[in-house]
Amino acid sequence: MYPSPQTIKVRKPSTLREFIEGLGTDFLYAYDRRVIIVLVNGELRWPSSRLNPDDKVTLFPIVTGG
Repeated sequence: MYPSPQTIKVRKPSTLREFIEGLGTDFLYAYDRRVIIVLVNGELRWPSSRLNPDDKVTLFPIVTGG
């Protein structure tokens, strides 16, 4: 449910949401629940943003405490 930090290179054009869906249901669930931060080339992007080949998508789990 909480993926480890990682950077993945985009291989084919898609939207950010389509890319995350392609990573599997665990990533999509974490993204929808906002428990991971997703950066594209070091910047925040909307789920509808277009990704191009060679873009770098970085995933970070959000660390919280109470």
